[in-house]
Amino acid sequence: MSIPVDPNQLETELERYGYSGFLLSVSDDCTSHVAHMTFRFDQGNLRCAVSRTAARNVEQRPKVVVLWPPFEPGGYSMIVDADCIVDEEELCVTPTSGVLHRPANPSTQEGDHCEGDCAPLGS
Repeated sequence: MSIPVDPNQLETELERYGYSGFLLSVSDDCTSHVAHMTFRFDQGNLRCAVSRTAARNVEQRPKVVVLWPPFEPGGYSMIVDADCIVDEEELCVTPTSGVLHRPANPSTQEGDHCEGDCAPLGS
């Protein structure tokens, strides 16, 4: 279950999750490329150093995902969908939506329906 959220809450969540996360882009062969990056928040965007592979990927496929794992056992991961461009020596990642997510408790699943407890950013 995903709940669309206002990306304006991202800066607040970064104080909890930290500025180190995983940038996921798509390669030419349609496989995922995962890069562990250190971001900084700049006027609503995330910025990080350019990695060659990520830069090549976003030039062709600018939609990316940034993932922060839970910072506590059983906690929420933060997942942010974004548009990404190469801006000089940095990647500029513009969040479009995000969610705090953790696996659903098996006891709350009925068939294909999940009664998970995903939470919008800022909760």
